[in-house]
Amino acid sequence: MKLRPEVVEIPFNTERHRQILDAIQQRFDMSKRKMGDRYSKWAEMEDRAQAYIKPTENDTRREVERKNGKPQYTTLEIPYSYAMLLSAHTYWSSVFFGRTPHFQYQGRHGETAEQERSVEALIEYQQTVAGWLVPLYTWLMDMGKYGLGVIGHYWADEFAITSEVREVPVEYFGIAIPGKTRKVRETVRVNGYSGNRLYNVRPQDFFPDPRVSIARFQEGEFCGRITSVGWNEVIRRGADGVYFNLDAVRSNMGKWGMEREQGSSRLVLPDHMETFARESSDGKYRDGFDLSEMTIEIVPSEWGLGASSYPEKWCFSVLNDTVIVGCQPQGLYHDKFAFDVLEYEVEGYALSKRSMLEVLDPLSNALNWLFNSHMFNVRKVMNDQLVVDPSRVVMKDLTDPQAGRYIRLKPEAYGSDARLAVSQLQVADVTQNHLRDAQVVIEMMQRVTGVVDNVMGMVNSGGRKTATEVRTSSSFGVNRLKTTCEYASAMGFAPLSLKLLANTQQKYDKEQIFRIAGDQQMRAAPIVVTPDLIKGSYAFIPVDGTMPVDRFAQASLWKELFLAFKQFPELAMAYDVPGIMGLIANLSGVKNFDKYRLKATPDDAIANAVKAGNLIPMTKGGPSDGTGGSKGTRDFSQLPQAGAVSGVGRAG
Repeated sequence: MKLRPEVVEIPFNTERHRQILDAIQQRFDMSKRKMGDRYSKWAEMEDRAQAYIKPTENDTRREVERKNGKPQYTTLEIPYSYAMLLSAHTYWSSVFFGRTPHFQYQGRHGETAEQERSVEALIEYQQTVAGWLVPLYTWLMDMGKYGLGVIGHYWADEFAITSEVREVPVEYFGIAIPGKTRKVRETVRVNGYSGNRLYNVRPQDFFPDPRVSIARFQEGEFCGRITSVGWNEVIRRGADGVYFNLDAVRSNMGKWGMEREQGSSRLVLPDHMETFARESSDGKYRDGFDLSEMTIEIVPSEWGLGASSYPEKWCFSVLNDTVIVGCQPQGLYHDKFAFDVLEYEVEGYALSKRSMLEVLDPLSNALNWLFNSHMFNVRKVMNDQLVVDPSRVVMKDLTDPQAGRYIRLKPEAYGSDARLAVSQLQVADVTQNHLRDAQVVIEMMQRVTGVVDNVMGMVNSGGRKTATEVRTSSSFGVNRLKTTCEYASAMGFAPLSLKLLANTQQKYDKEQIFRIAGDQQMRAAPIVVTPDLIKGSYAFIPVDGTMPVDRFAQASLWKELFLAFKQFPELAMAYDVPGIMGLIANLSGVKNFDKYRLKATPDDAIANAVKAGNLIPMTKGGPSDGTGGSKGTRDFSQLPQAGAVSGVGRAG
């Protein structure tokens, strides 16, 4: 196994291995001590997102009776805060992913429009092929659920190793024998995707330097994460020259690594320790591993990893908290940790911030109490509360739960007033105003988060509303969410976009044809993107926090403008009318409008058609058309005569 030139091998069980492993573990422990203060709250928010409420002893008993076919009531968790989170997430995702392309760039130092289009086309290609949208959606959801969303990235040069059966000629002393072939099995390496990949990191698995706030984690000395990896992936990375010490890994397969924080017990995480009978040729058992990855800014000469005395970022990988298997300089031009974070709350000093669910937690508890206490009192009123003289009534009849029952008097009570034997207590519903109070709590929750009824897709009650009223109330309701989007754009999306572009400028070494990104992709021709064309300095065009204008409303506006061209022909001469028609069709949802465009016939094709007699040219002159001009006439003398021999002339 040959290591890559940038990889520095640290042999297992050496003094340098022990020192570096201890330094890595100390940093993980330092971060976990401080980040651990948030673990219990994050677990509570995971429960809140699942509308989970811890059952009491009575709830458990009623659950058993309910499963046995006896209807019972249950205590409910009102998932209103979860509904507000989903509404906010819908707004955030509409803002960030409603524009095309999602990652937009502009040149800083005079880069041309062609260069900007090339950068956006290449980034959009990576987004589509690598499936960035799934981790990006999760990134936004983690921001609202935990108060912290973490996303990582790396450059991938992927390939597949596959076997195929091919027929090859039979050779005799290097000479192919005609007509004779044989089947052979060949292993083929097929090149695949090359570009950036994104992945999400659970907040519980994220370990930044706790000496700076998470909003400023890039200023820290280290940043890492823990995850799991299978044995096959370890083998692949070893074959690629990235991992070493694989023999030591085999001898330490039974050891456990750093204990991952479970979070909510209702959240079932993938368990790489699930095993099955799997033996290798050498009899060693293969299992999954805990993988700790950390990037540390070190002085290589002090760590015995080089001669440089200037701080550099190095990446370390440790399996099962025991064996260092990866060590190399990060080597990225952007020189930042390969993570980006989003925080829900705008606060500049705390280590970590609250989430939307955490802010709403006290109000959610009040809402749950109001609703459940009301339902409990309703059930209490519905149940009979009777005062009974058991000496005068057959108690078996009274306790019969069936409807339409008969209650028999005992013989000694015959002839007496039955109302004196059984009496119903008067019970009042003292919680009848709880639902009205619950509405007050809901309004308070909306005011706290800015997720009002209009944002949740519900128009305020109170009679008919005009379109202007609805639009105005919606615009006022989203101002709070607008600030959250602008903050997320500056904190997370802008740094991420610049790192993705820096990696592309550093690693992209091909010449490929890409489709133009954005609204012009239907009409513009594909462009050839080369490494030289994407060089330069670019800035991410920030998200302004407002939702894109309704596409159908845009189409209606453009339609009105297009109809105005009929009244003012000079406008039609000054603007691209076919292009505007394509834009209206695109906004209206028509995606294949451009396929019906008539293409101009090239001049050489016209000349060939005239020569073949399929077209007849128009000639100048001719009889008067009554306006002082002359009508164009067709010169039929140029039409080839049927049966005529080429080059001989007309037959008569």
